[in-house]
Amino acid sequence: QTTSLLIVILDTVKGKTEKEIPDYLKRGVQKLSASFQEILDDLRIIEKRTGKRSAVGIAKSILYHFDNSEKLKGCSTRLDWAITEFQVTSKVESCLKDLERHEELRKELQENRTAILEGQGAIKEGQTKLQVDLQSGHEKIQDGQARIQEYLAEIRDAVKEKIGGNAPSNLPSTVMPANPRIFGRQSYIDKAVKLLLSTGSTRLAILGPGGMGKTSVALKIVHNSKVIARFKNNRRWVPCEQATSMPLFIELLAKSLGLPPSTSNDRFGEIIDALEGSDALQFILFDNFETIWDIEEDQSTVADILSRLASISSVSFILTMRGIQHPASDLVDWTSPRLPPLTPLEMEPAQDAFVKISPDSEGDPHLPELLRELDCMPLAITLMAKLAEVGETVQELLSQWRQEQVKLLSRPDGDRRSSIEVSIRLSLMSSSVRTNTDAIALLSVLARLPGGASLTQLSTICPSISGWKAALRVLRTAALVYDSPDKTVVQMLSPIRSYILLHHPLEKGPLQDLRAAYYALADKGKAYHGDSDLDDVMTELQKEETNLDAIIIDALSNAGDKEDALVAALAYSNYLSLTQPRVNVIVAAIRAARDTGSTQLPDCLQSYGDTLRFQSQYDAALIALEEARDKFTLLGDSSSAAYCLWSIADALRVRSRYDEACSVLEKAMRHFNDLNDPVGASECLWNLGAIYEEQGNFELAQSTLEEARSQLVEQGADLGIANCLRALGRVYRAQGEYEAALSIAEEAKFAHIELHDQLGTAHTLKLFSDIYYDQGRYSEAYSAADEARSAYVKLGDKLATAFCIMSICDILLKQGRYDEARPLVEEAEDACQKLADDEGIANSRRLLGDIYRMQGDYNKAYSLLEEAKSLFGKHHDGFSSSLGIADCDISLGKILRLQGRYDKAIELLEEARAIFSTQNSKKSDAAECNEEIESALKAQSNCGQS
Repeated sequence: QTTSLLIVILDTVKGKTEKEIPDYLKRGVQKLSASFQEILDDLRIIEKRTGKRSAVGIAKSILYHFDNSEKLKGCSTRLDWAITEFQVTSKVESCLKDLERHEELRKELQENRTAILEGQGAIKEGQTKLQVDLQSGHEKIQDGQARIQEYLAEIRDAVKEKIGGNAPSNLPSTVMPANPRIFGRQSYIDKAVKLLLSTGSTRLAILGPGGMGKTSVALKIVHNSKVIARFKNNRRWVPCEQATSMPLFIELLAKSLGLPPSTSNDRFGEIIDALEGSDALQFILFDNFETIWDIEEDQSTVADILSRLASISSVSFILTMRGIQHPASDLVDWTSPRLPPLTPLEMEPAQDAFVKISPDSEGDPHLPELLRELDCMPLAITLMAKLAEVGETVQELLSQWRQEQVKLLSRPDGDRRSSIEVSIRLSLMSSSVRTNTDAIALLSVLARLPGGASLTQLSTICPSISGWKAALRVLRTAALVYDSPDKTVVQMLSPIRSYILLHHPLEKGPLQDLRAAYYALADKGKAYHGDSDLDDVMTELQKEETNLDAIIIDALSNAGDKEDALVAALAYSNYLSLTQPRVNVIVAAIRAARDTGSTQLPDCLQSYGDTLRFQSQYDAALIALEEARDKFTLLGDSSSAAYCLWSIADALRVRSRYDEACSVLEKAMRHFNDLNDPVGASECLWNLGAIYEEQGNFELAQSTLEEARSQLVEQGADLGIANCLRALGRVYRAQGEYEAALSIAEEAKFAHIELHDQLGTAHTLKLFSDIYYDQGRYSEAYSAADEARSAYVKLGDKLATAFCIMSICDILLKQGRYDEARPLVEEAEDACQKLADDEGIANSRRLLGDIYRMQGDYNKAYSLLEEAKSLFGKHHDGFSSSLGIADCDISLGKILRLQGRYDKAIELLEEARAIFSTQNSKKSDAAECNEEIESALKAQSNCGQS
C-alpha cells in the first residue's frame, strides 16, 4: 500500500520543478514523511531488541515480546492512518482548489456573460446599421453595375463617335407587346388617341410615378383600332429599359424600324434617311424612356435625337417616362394639350382590376380598405391580387400589409413589373435624385407624414434641411411626391412611403425636429368649449389629424423618453373629444405610461374613459374612470378624482343605474364643495336633475335643473348652461308643454353650436325630433332625426346612432312606410347586438313587432313583442325599462283586441296604463291606453249584443 502510494506521488511530481508541484501535495508529503519517520524509529527499536540471538537477546525478546507486538500494531495503525490522512487531505485540498477554480470560472463566466450581453446590444445596433449600409451599398452596387454594363457595351461596340459604329450583338426584341388588359384609364386613352388622329405629327409623353401603368396605357393606345388604321404596320416599339448606352439605343431604334445591320459610323443618319424616304406615316413608342435620358453624359445627344425625330412630319411618337417633366422641352414641340401625369386609380376600377386577377375576392367587404391602403396604385394592386389568387384572403392580406408593408410586394429576384421595391428603387436612382444631397433626407421626413406636409410648414418641420425647396423640386420632377389638388400639401403614395420608411429611416436630429413641431401643434388641442380661438384651433388640427396620429403613436411606441409624447397625446385627445372622439392615440399613451411608470397615467385613463363615454361604451368607460379616480386619489389630486366621479355618475345614469349614480354624484358634490369648486358642484346638480327627469319625477327634475342653471349662469359655465337647457327641454316635452320645449331646445341648440359641442348639438337635434313626433309633425321629426343620426355617425357613437335609427323607424311607421322601416330596424338591432346593449335589442324587437302588426302578420308580431317584453323585463347590468314593457303591452293589447281576445287585451292595456301613471310618463301615453281600452270595451260590448 505504501509502495503504491509512493509510486503515485512520484508519477505526479515526475518532470516538474518545485514551483510546479502544488502546495497541498508538498504539505501532504511532508506530513506523510514525518509519520514514516516516527514509524521507522519504532521499527529500529524493535530491531535492536530482536537483533542478537544470544541468551540475553532471547531473554529480552521474550521479555519485550508483548511490547514489540503492540509497537508493531501501532506502526501498522499509524501507517494506515498516515496514508489515509494523506489521501483525504489531498482530496480535500484538491477539492478546495477545484472550488477556488470553479469560483474563478464563475466570475469569469459572469464577466463573459456581461460582455456578451453588451456585445449583443452592440451587435444588434451594428446589424441595424449594417442592414442600412448593406441596402445603401446594394443600391450603389446596382447603380455601379448599370454603369459598368454601359461602359462594357460601349467598349464591346467599339463606338468611334457618339452615334454610329457596328451593331451590338444579341439585341433585345423590338416586337410590339400584346394588347394589355387595363382598368379605369379609358378617358385618358381616348384623349391620347384623339390627339394622334387630329394632327399630322404627334409627340406625346405619358408621365407619372413608377407603378402607375404607363406602359400598359401606351400599349392600349398603340393597339387602338383607329391608331392601327392610321399607322397600319408602321407602329414601332423601342424598349428603352434595355438601352444602357447610346449605341444600343440607336441600334434598338434601327431594329424597330426594320433596318438591316450596318457597320456605318453614322447609324442615326441611316435611320433619318429611312424615315424621311418613306411615304408612310410612322409611329414610335419609346417605353421607359427615363433609362436613356438619365445617362447624364448622353442627355444632350438624346435631346437632339428627339428634336430631329420631331422635325419629320410623317413621324409621331409617344414616350413613357417616370416623373412629371417632359424631356427636351426646349427642343421638342410637344403636342398640346399635353397629357397629364398618370395618377392612382379610382376605387371602382381598382376593385375591377383586383377581382379580374382574383375572382374569389369579388364583394369582399375588406377589399376597399386594402385598396385605400395601397393608394390604388396599379402595380401594387396587381401584385396584391396575385397573392389573393393563390389562396390568401383579402382580410389576411390587409393584416400582412399593415405588418410587412412594402416587403409583402417585393421579390429579391424581381424586376420593375414584379417587385414594388425594384420599381421604387429605379426612381430613386434617377440622376436628379442622386445628385441632390437633400432629396433623400426630405423624402425621409415626408414619409413620416401619411397625411402629407403643408407647404407652409415645411421649413418648421425640417429646419435642418436647408435646401428643402430645391430638393422638393427634384422629388416632384421624379414623381416621388405630388401636390394636392389645391397645391397646398405635398404628398407621397403609400407604397413609396413604406419603402422610404424601411430603407431610409429618418436620422435622430431631424426626427426630433419633426416631433417637436407636431407636439407644439398638438398642444393647441388643450382649447376648450367657449375659447375664443377654438375655431382656428379645430381647423388647424383637423388638417393634420392623420399626421398627428402617426407622429404621436410612433413616439409612444418606440424607445426613448415618452413624457413629451404623453403630454402631446393628452392635449390632442382633448381636441378629439370635441370633434370626433376616438381612442387609438390615448390607448397608445396608456400603454406607454404603464411601461414607463409615468405619473401621467391617471390623466390618460381619465381621457380614455371620457372618450368611451362619448361613444356610448359605458361599461368600458366605468372601468377606466374608476382606475383613474383611484390613482388620482393616491397622488393626492382630489380635484381630478372628483371629476372622475362626475363622469362615473353620468355613465351610470345612462345605464339606468340611478341609485348608484345619485350616490356617486352626492359624493362628488361634497368633494367639489370641499375644494371650493362651485362649477363642479353645479355640474353635479344638473346631472341629478337629468336623473330625476329619466325617472319620471318631472317636478323635482325641473326645480333641480332650474337651480343648477341659475348657479351655472352666475359662474359663466356656458357648457353646463347648455346641458341644463337641453335637460329642461326634455322635461317640458314629457309634460306635453311642446311649445316651451321647442323654445328652450332652440336656445340649447344655439348654445351647443356656439360652443362647438358636436355631441350636445346631436343630442338637441334628437330632442327636436322627439318633440315633433309627439306633435304629429312627422316630416320635421324625420329631418331632425336624420340630421342627428349623421352627427352621431361622425362622432363615432354607434349606440346613439342605433337609437336614432329606431326613432326614424317609429316615424316611418306613423307614415305607413313599413318596407323602408324594416331594414333600418334590422340595421339598428345588428349594431346593438355587437354592442351587447339589451335595451337597444329590446327596442328593435318591439319595432319589428309593430311593423308586422301593422302589416297584419299578428302571429309573428305577437312573438316578437313577447320577446321584446321579456328583454325589457330582464335585469342586466342594472338595466330595466318599465316603459318599454308598457309599450309592448299596448301593442300586444291592440293585437288581442283585433283578434277578439278582449279580456286579455284590456288586462294588458290596464297594466300599461298603470306603468305610465307610476312612471310619470308623457300624458299622451296614458291617453293612448285609455283610447285602446275604450275601443276594446266597446268592441266587446258589441260582440256580446250580437
